[in-house]
Amino acid sequence: LQLHARTLQGLELPGVLALCEPLHPEVLFQQQVLYREPEALGPALPQVEAWYRAHGVPVWRVSVTPGHTAAKRALEAAGYRPGSPVMAMGRELDAALSPSLPPGLTLEWPEDMDEVLTLNERCYAPGSMDFLASWRRPPLDPRMRAVLVCEGGRALSAGFTFEHEDAAGVYMIATHPEARRRELGVRVMEALHADTLARGRRLVVLQASVDGLPLYQGLGYRALGEWINWVRRP
Repeated sequence: LQLHARTLQGLELPGVLALCEPLHPEVLFQQQVLYREPEALGPALPQVEAWYRAHGVPVWRVSVTPGHTAAKRALEAAGYRPGSPVMAMGRELDAALSPSLPPGLTLEWPEDMDEVLTLNERCYAPGSMDFLASWRRPPLDPRMRAVLVCEGGRALSAGFTFEHEDAAGVYMIATHPEARRRELGVRVMEALHADTLARGRRLVVLQASVDGLPLYQGLGYRALGEWINWVRRP
């Protein structure tokens, strides 16, 4: 999906995919290397580095999942260093309650990602998500389901799921800074859970920031292990 963005560049090597956003070279999370098998990473790293340097990107990351010691060894040997961990979490949906919204709040299921991206930009990375401009146009990919919690027609909290086989990943949960501490993120998660279960998926997974851990733990998620972002700096 990200490769559909006009400004995002991609490099495909055997077992490895690198993504690069040259218009925002300083934003680390947009410069990401993914791999299918840990053993494929080492041979690809010299070409990956040359490619990022050619695009003027000084810093990029490789997300390493638990137990991938071959990837860790290859990255250490190539000069990468471990950065902040991100906790992978998941839960089974044996039951999903419909969200109980306070008076004045409504749920909306938009046909595009515009409000979801706008809220995330405001909360996390102002002006740095234009590489996802193609996501703003409807219709949504049929594997994606977005939800908004609104008040007076204004979106206050949002998120979306992306379905794959029998599971759904949860992404981009954000709440407007002026609407914090009203448990609106909980309402978004409950709505996504109920929708996911109704669509025949029983497993939801996500990657939690430190700030998001209490929310997800309170919703029954359990830790699946830490993902480490290994970073290559000049």
